[in-house]
Amino acid sequence: MDIERHALLGPYFYGRAITALPGALLMLEHTSPRALSGMMNAMGCTVVVPMSNHTHAVFNGRTWSSSEIGLLRSEILLDLHEPAPNAFAVIRFSSDMQNRGWEEEEGRLHLQAASGEQLARVQHVIRGALALSCTSMDHRQFACVAESLRDELMDALDHLLVIERDRRSGQRAFERHRKLVSKLDEFAHSHPEMPLYSEALAKELGTSVRTLQLAVQAVHGASLHQHLRNKRLWSLRAQLARGMPATSVSSAAFANGFSHLGELSHLYKLTFGELPSETLLRSKSA
Repeated sequence: MDIERHALLGPYFYGRAITALPGALLMLEHTSPRALSGMMNAMGCTVVVPMSNHTHAVFNGRTWSSSEIGLLRSEILLDLHEPAPNAFAVIRFSSDMQNRGWEEEEGRLHLQAASGEQLARVQHVIRGALALSCTSMDHRQFACVAESLRDELMDALDHLLVIERDRRSGQRAFERHRKLVSKLDEFAHSHPEMPLYSEALAKELGTSVRTLQLAVQAVHGASLHQHLRNKRLWSLRAQLARGMPATSVSSAAFANGFSHLGELSHLYKLTFGELPSETLLRSKSA
């Protein structure tokens, strides 16, 4: 976020908790009363969830109540006024989350009204994910539950953000997509070291490249390449976190299909906030 103006409207305080799920960065923020002006980059796609019944803000002249979830894509000019302390969760997806049935217009804030039950479910999943990341659970255990946490979060968001007409017309197609992606994931899991090319995968699964790409986009909101890369990153992290005596970063990387270690280190740190060697060192020291 590029801020041009930041004015405090009360005593300053700021708190943030962050955790990573496959394909998403989850942040819980507590802010003091303030006014912001500038440019906000939503990256691929950003969802903002009020985490308090008292959350209140005015975004670009529009009142944002505690019963509305915000959805942003691309860049947006913002004028934000928060007259009281706020608590909200920010979910930044690494992909654009298109073809999922969510609002797809770019360059503006889309506010989606939520029922009390819908909002409570999303908030519950977010708090659960953040609470797990703060426990004594080791990294290999968290890696095992991270994907199921993401799936639970996506299901809760879909129930809230999917446009009703798309929900009715797309349910059967979505089930077909889900079955195809399950076959893809099973094949990828059983061939962790194999380079996974679109044409070869489509042939192996008996479908077209286009259908396979559409299925992954519909189910996970990511490209085929992003989805497979994320799965292999989490598999690598789980292997490093086990810290077996013979494990090295290079051996684990090659076993999970990564051949360029420099590129992997950059991607790994961007995703998990640390280098692969740091994960391995901590697990062997434990």
